[in-house]
Amino acid sequence: MKKENNIAFIVGHYKCGTTWLINMLSLHPDIIGLAETNLFKYAFDKSIPETTKILFNYTAWAERGIRNLPKNLLAKLVNPVRKFWKPVVGLKVTERPLTRYALSIFEQYSLKQKLLKCQNPEEYCLNFFGFFIEKYNPKWLIEKSADHVRAIPRIKKVYPNSKLIAVFRDGRDFVISHRHYARNMGIAWDFEESVLLWKEMIEFQLKYEKEFGLWTCSYEEMLNNSRKIAKEILNFLGLSYNDQILNNMIHKSSFEFITGRKRGQANSKSFYRKGIAGDWKNYFSNKEKETFKKLAGDLLIRLGYEKDYNW
Repeated sequence: MKKENNIAFIVGHYKCGTTWLINMLSLHPDIIGLAETNLFKYAFDKSIPETTKILFNYTAWAERGIRNLPKNLLAKLVNPVRKFWKPVVGLKVTERPLTRYALSIFEQYSLKQKLLKCQNPEEYCLNFFGFFIEKYNPKWLIEKSADHVRAIPRIKKVYPNSKLIAVFRDGRDFVISHRHYARNMGIAWDFEESVLLWKEMIEFQLKYEKEFGLWTCSYEEMLNNSRKIAKEILNFLGLSYNDQILNNMIHKSSFEFITGRKRGQANSKSFYRKGIAGDWKNYFSNKEKETFKKLAGDLLIRLGYEKDYNW
């Protein structure tokens, strides 16, 4: 298999299950997962030095850059003990989405220098992802960036044979999850802007779905039958599996395994807040319902979340 043909991207959407999905897929023995780089968002719009600075310091893949180095070193020391009450930290490096700190200091430096010598965005992206393909030689390298649904034409320009995957969610639940996330991160948040963000992401998805062969599923489908979704994606990628592989993927990516809590048991300060569907009913005011219907109610109907506007 040519290297150009063994890369896939989870391209959307925010707070809709993309982290859950990359965690799940990274547990397959033939897949290496990469944490969120947003590379196609930056590489084509910014200079190579600026893109490199952002990539190595401000993305989820970078884990806050050098500022997080002491925390990562400490984690390596205490994780052998922590794994007894938080099993997720006991996963092997290759069983979770790779971050900057999955690489040695020498490898980080080598990769950075290689990227800084690139002449254009295409070369930059090829060199970055190629570094991990060369190091791990996986059947599939899969990266997830929830904002990449906007960058699908760029991805296909660089990797015309890549596979694309998107997870979407009831927009009302997205808005609630987005609000909690913004509050925890100290980011300004507005109800209407959040609804319009969801609408924009869904419209990009629908636009590119047929044009580029985008594979999609809903967060609710993953909740109701994660085993079925795992099978469908592995079939989409042409990968083999058995019950043992599927059981491992589902169990070790589950909300319970990751958080130590049961679904529905909330932690408002956690990235994994509640892990359920339909929570919007506990929060939406009548005014917010009418605002959502006006701005994006048609998409709820088109996606099958509602039959009409009477909700």
